[in-house]
Amino acid sequence: MSAQGDIAGLITPVEYELLAAPALQAAAEVAAQRGDPHLYNDMPSMLALLGTVTALTHAYLQLDLPQGSSPRETLERAPLAVCALVFTESGLEAPLVEQCLRALSQAYLQLLKAGVLGPQEGLVEAGFQQLMAGDHPQGLQSLRQGSMAMAKAVDAWEAARMTPATPRKI
Repeated sequence: MSAQGDIAGLITPVEYELLAAPALQAAAEVAAQRGDPHLYNDMPSMLALLGTVTALTHAYLQLDLPQGSSPRETLERAPLAVCALVFTESGLEAPLVEQCLRALSQAYLQLLKAGVLGPQEGLVEAGFQQLMAGDHPQGLQSLRQGSMAMAKAVDAWEAARMTPATPRKI
């Protein structure tokens, strides 16, 4: 336990408010805007959540962390932990949550390798800087834009994969 009395293995409340809460809000709003009131039902929004928390955590880890910060290993696990929270809140049992996390992680890595996710991180990094500067409304807006850009990129990639190749005429 840290000096603040936090539970071992969890990020601090301050870190949660910076890394998880705004990303969750942005992703949930994007899912709702895309027509699903439940974040866990919209895979592109879940992938955006994972990408957003990952980018926020990366930006946070670039700082000189204050005394009482979570260990690096705990922070590196935060993106999937936030997604696990969403799946758990949906009422899924632990084995299904694990299965969903594996699928989400595999899809995220595939999208990173394909270059689909990553370009949107600039919006998330801007949001991080705005949040750090105390401009919560603008920071949240930047995170929403980043999340929407990620969800749209996932949709476009998926649509391109599902479109049959047009035969070439010789």
